[in-house]
Amino acid sequence: MKTGLKDYYHIFGILALIYFAFLAGRSIYQNWQTNQEAKKIKTEIETLEIENQNLKSQIAYYQTPSFKEKEARRKLGLVKPDEKVVILSKEPPKANNNPPVPSEEKPTKPNYQLWWEFFFKKD
Repeated sequence: MKTGLKDYYHIFGILALIYFAFLAGRSIYQNWQTNQEAKKIKTEIETLEIENQNLKSQIAYYQTPSFKEKEARRKLGLVKPDEKVVILSKEPPKANNNPPVPSEEKPTKPNYQLWWEFFFKKD
């Protein structure tokens, strides 16, 4: 009977070892998951901090006098008292619809006669 009891203790010991290994594995996996979630949250925090800095700098820019002046010019069409406004049209200039006036031309000689005179005429 001692051998049967000894086998029982071995089986119980092996089952206990398997159970504790399972608990340790599960704990390690949960720890790994928690670390992954923490890394994800840290990167999200960094991203939000960068976005927050960008928004703060935008707010600071929007409060500057140069931005306010630029927006007043663009949206309201305001100008300084000593400025001259030039408005450029987006439409291309219209072509002159008047027909060309024919100029009076002298009657010309034929081309062969002009060449003959060019080479052989004595001036």
